[in-house]
Amino acid sequence: MINFKKRIFITIVHDVVILSASFFFALWLRLESQGFILFKNLLPFLVLFTSTTIVFLHRFGLYQGIWRYASINEIFSILKSLTASCLIVVASLFLTIRLENIPRSFPILLFLVSVFGISGPRIFYRLVKDILNNQKNSNHKINVLIIGDGDTSELFIRAATREINSPYNVVAILGIKKKSVGNQIHGIPVIGDIGDFDNLNNWIEKKNNSVQRMIITDHSLTREMIEKLFVFAKQNGLAIGEVPRITELKNTLHKNFETYPIEVEDVLGRKQKVHKTGNYKLLKNKVILVTGAGGSIGFELCKQINNFSPKKLILFEQNEYHLYQATEKLKSYTKIKSVLGDVRDEKKIFKIFKEYKPDIVFHSAALKHITFAEDDPIEAININFLGTLNILNACKEFCVNKMVFISTDKAVNPSTFMGATKRLCEKYIQQLDGKIATELKIVRFGNVLGSTGSVIPLFEKQIKEGGPITITHPNVQRYFMTIREAVELVIIASIDSSKGQSGEIHILEMGEPVKIKDLAKKMIQLSGQKKEIPIIYTNLRKGEKIDEELFYNKEDVSKTKNNFILKTTKKINQISEMDIEQFLIDLNKAEEKEILRSFYKLLPEYKR
Repeated sequence: MINFKKRIFITIVHDVVILSASFFFALWLRLESQGFILFKNLLPFLVLFTSTTIVFLHRFGLYQGIWRYASINEIFSILKSLTASCLIVVASLFLTIRLENIPRSFPILLFLVSVFGISGPRIFYRLVKDILNNQKNSNHKINVLIIGDGDTSELFIRAATREINSPYNVVAILGIKKKSVGNQIHGIPVIGDIGDFDNLNNWIEKKNNSVQRMIITDHSLTREMIEKLFVFAKQNGLAIGEVPRITELKNTLHKNFETYPIEVEDVLGRKQKVHKTGNYKLLKNKVILVTGAGGSIGFELCKQINNFSPKKLILFEQNEYHLYQATEKLKSYTKIKSVLGDVRDEKKIFKIFKEYKPDIVFHSAALKHITFAEDDPIEAININFLGTLNILNACKEFCVNKMVFISTDKAVNPSTFMGATKRLCEKYIQQLDGKIATELKIVRFGNVLGSTGSVIPLFEKQIKEGGPITITHPNVQRYFMTIREAVELVIIASIDSSKGQSGEIHILEMGEPVKIKDLAKKMIQLSGQKKEIPIIYTNLRKGEKIDEELFYNKEDVSKTKNNFILKTTKKINQISEMDIEQFLIDLNKAEEKEILRSFYKLLPEYKR
């Protein structure tokens, strides 16, 4: 309350000074040096003008307004107040001195100078605040394309521009009316109309990764048009949302307001890479086996593969509940076979391969969580390495055409045991080059947003509970990809027909790494939480690195036919088959310490 009164007092003092200066300046403009002589005789009228203007400004509510939100309403209040006070001054001058020696243009000059003096600082203050806020938050805002060119769109643009905590930066408008194309709303161009998807697609391609989300602000669109927009958004790697209607806001007045769910595209810092290829037909009429089919990646992989009409899709999963869920969600497809089994079970693996004779195998099953692998390294070896060995032996025995192994960026100069087991798998697969008929491919993932155990669901949970958000270190940064990008990368690696060596490694071009703390701040911003969500820093977990890498320095990196995908074929720090055989002997007979000692010998790049 004290601050409010203090602000009003400072504003009134400002206006008194401006009005007094305007009175004198108006006289000077008309009479120049003679104005000094006349000014002394007009001091009572200056007091009258200043006091009446202040009263009228207060009466019209100007002192209840905030300069930060000065608008046309405040300008009208100023115009009305000054018109009334100028008329009062003119009337007083006429009644007292019959306007003797008073230039007839003085009231007009007084009005104009005062309008500029009172409104100018308010408008200037607002403009400066808008510019500073935009510069301050521009790095953390999501670039959006809005659908609609009406009043709601104008309000949304104003709010997005001026709200300090707005997570959005509007870069373009897709209009409803063709006549709007080429025009602007608050400096934002209308780039096309709702039916012109070809030009919109070209515009998005030119903008590259700058646009991340489409927001529908016009609620008059038909359901058919909204569905088309939804399909277009997903085809171009964009998130899509809709501004709530006024009636929806009214209905939530007595409830906890639920914001729209955060989409991974919003926090990715770029739009998703879109992999357009015509070779998906190579998966048609093939028998395909996916291990770890109940996991986030495995299940999405199964969904995508089903779109390409395989002859049979085998879901191999060791978790009964996850297998059940995957089977239920895919039960509309008649060509699936669900198998409960463990990749460590060599007999079960060979039985499945013998019965179904898969053409392509996607090996997704693994122990992926760093902490569990650090706590139980032998279990990590058994699942990640021995499981992969069993799959490779089955591929060799039953002449599988192609096998794709899913690795991780943590396999590059690994500092965690999970990353080390994945690196051992990479090296073993590469040493098999030319020794078996199966074509072997390796895919290195970055951190997969939205997958089981990723930071997105964890941060969402912590934000919903009011915080705090926990991060291991303020400088930790990671390469991120979405589940869809990860799966398409795997599929493209499997159908890549470019001439290359067996054992080549594919990696998505993921742009710059994202700081985890920036990702957390963006999620807090997108959540719509009014109260401040604290971020606390714990210690780095065992083996955790500040930065991840995608390649070894000595690996030769080149682009594939798809510009978003890179690959490397050069094999470094190779191991021999004899080394692996000795390790397997130790694994079966030795104690844990000896097993780990043997494991470390195979991986000089493992930075424990």
